[in-house]
Amino acid sequence: MMEQLLPFPVERLLQMGLGFFWTITYILIILKSLEDRKVGIPFAALCANITWEAIFSFMFPYEPVQFTINVIWFGLDCIILLLFIRYSKGIFPSTFRYKYAILFSSLAAAFLINLGITLEFHDWEGKYSGFGMNFMMSLLFIVMLLRQGTLGQSIYIGYSKLAGTLCASILFYSLYPKSILLWILYILILILDVIYIILIRHHATKKVKRAIN
Repeated sequence: MMEQLLPFPVERLLQMGLGFFWTITYILIILKSLEDRKVGIPFAALCANITWEAIFSFMFPYEPVQFTINVIWFGLDCIILLLFIRYSKGIFPSTFRYKYAILFSSLAAAFLINLGITLEFHDWEGKYSGFGMNFMMSLLFIVMLLRQGTLGQSIYIGYSKLAGTLCASILFYSLYPKSILLWILYILILILDVIYIILIRHHATKKVKRAIN
């Protein structure tokens, strides 16, 4: 049940902040993917994101402002998905039929899980699935960075993701201050995002030192 600890104008500002910073995050991912010919978002996180946005844009739409934000995110994630398909050599089987069977079955599974969480917990704002997949993304970003270095990733992506998620965390704390699960997710995501920024800064420093030497 919503309690709204913060005044509505502040909550609206936080909503616009999360929309802005996450939109910047997606745009930066697209630009870095084109530059490096490598998508810097894990496939599982991409499937979770794009299906969440589809559900809360077209099945259970928010009020007009958040609806607009969700549709923008969905469009940007569609572009990222196309780039993922284009640059996914070595990730999927080379056979066309198997490649797209894995792709569509993964999207279908992510859609059903997101929909199931929404219906099971009557989560019409998508808060549990949204912060859950945010946690998964933060964790997988670190794993991807350790495996493939900074290809497809940048510290600016880390900063914008951190800023957008902080806006979302403060907003939903205002709406659901008694949710222990959300509190845990806020803290874990923040810790992982800070670790990601530290690691990517370390990678960038090492790259500069190698270039100088």
